[in-house]
Amino acid sequence: MADRIEAMAAPPSHAYSVPAYIGAGGIATGAHYATTIAAVELGHAWPVAASAGGFLVGAVVKYLLNYTVAFRSRHAHAETGVRFVLVLAALLAANAAIFWLLNARLGMNYMVSQVLTTGALIAPGYFANRRWVFVRC
Repeated sequence: MADRIEAMAAPPSHAYSVPAYIGAGGIATGAHYATTIAAVELGHAWPVAASAGGFLVGAVVKYLLNYTVAFRSRHAHAETGVRFVLVLAALLAANAAIFWLLNARLGMNYMVSQVLTTGALIAPGYFANRRWVFVRC
């Protein structure tokens, strides 16, 4: 019985949580883009405001999928939510810095810069979320 309880408390394996984390990011990106497009095309919103709204929708989707699927957290949302926002802010700053370096300083195409930046942030985002945001009790 004790083995069963201990196994239930263990975090999901990397083999499970890495693809789930990446999948959650893909779904969140889809929600972000769909919200942005709908707000601009159907609601005639200012694109910057639409993108900001889409970002917030994507962040909520990513949080919920990471909490329930990728990391199977049992912590209170009050704690994990605050930690998630802090990690999200750090990743946003890192995204801006890396993107600026690749695009503005090195002259790479903006889409190439974004793809490389996104790829560079998957591992730090995963480990920050697994080891601090959604840590298991």
